[in-house]
Order: sequence, then structure tokens, then C-alpha cells
Amino acid sequence: MQLFMVYLGGRIQGCHIEMHDIRFVVGQSIEQTYSKLKSQWVGDKNNVHMDSYMAVNHIDGYKVELVDTYVEQNKQLYFVNLGAYRSDSMAEQHDFALYVAGSPAEAKQRAKSDLLAGLSHIHKDDLHDVDDCFAIDLLDSQLNIKLTPSGHAQPIKPDWFGYYIL
Repeated sequence: MQLFMVYLGGRIQGCHIEMHDIRFVVGQSIEQTYSKLKSQWVGDKNNVHMDSYMAVNHIDGYKVELVDTYVEQNKQLYFVNLGAYRSDSMAEQHDFALYVAGSPAEAKQRAKSDLLAGLSHIHKDDLHDVDDCFAIDLLDSQLNIKLTPSGHAQPIKPDWFGYYIL
């Protein structure tokens, strides 16, 4: 099984602009996850699309694996979404990344030093311990994230991007 980070977009009733969200989903292939992704969308389920996805394999020098047993480890996988502002734009700017860290505070601090350089009022919009979010929201069975030192770190960039209607 593979952990995917997926960028979804679509309409939500009452909003004037398209909305987006990041979802974490598990499957043997991205195609196998489409119905689960569609069901997770908070807006119009008939108007949701995938903008990009990435298979999560190596983050911060750790191999990311899915296992069906409990894993005791002192670091966890975190998703951090930061917001910031530019003086020449009305829209809030966003960037996000995955971090292996010993605490939410450590992940947040690393994100603040890595993301949105040069923008003002950088703030944490969202922070999820992917382990906790993963077990509660994304799986019918209990899978856990196992982190093993590997020395490899994949860039946070899409394996695929475009516009795919789910």
C-alpha cells in the first residue's frame, strides 16, 4: 500500500471562488483512491477534481512505510500548511510541506524557516500529525506510518499535475 498526498479542488456552496484542500489517502495506485478522495471532499461531490498528487516515500532522510502493526518511534510525519501575505496581492499566499519531527512545534518552526521566504505575517494555517489524522480519517483498517532512517529525501513536488475530474 502507498501513502499519497493529494491536492483537490472544487466548489463549495456559498463560496465565490474555487476551494482547495490536501488529503492523505492510501491505495495500491492513485486510481484506486479516486472514490475515497471524492467521498472526502467537503463540497459538491459532483464537482471535485484532482490538481496534483505525490506518492510519499522518503521525507527528511526517512523512508515512509505503511505497516499494520503499532510502531513506537520518537519522530512522526507532519503536514504543515503556512499562510503569509504580500503587499501587492489581496490573496493570502500558501505553501505546505511534510516534515519528520519530534514534535508539532519542531515541524512548525522548520516550516517557518523553509516556506514563504520574503513574505510577511507568516502563520500556521494547519498542522496535522499525519499518524493521528491518518488512523482516524483515512482508513477503514488500522495502518500505521513507520519511519526508518534512509538518508533520502524526496522533494515536495507532484508525481502528476493537471486537472482530473474525480
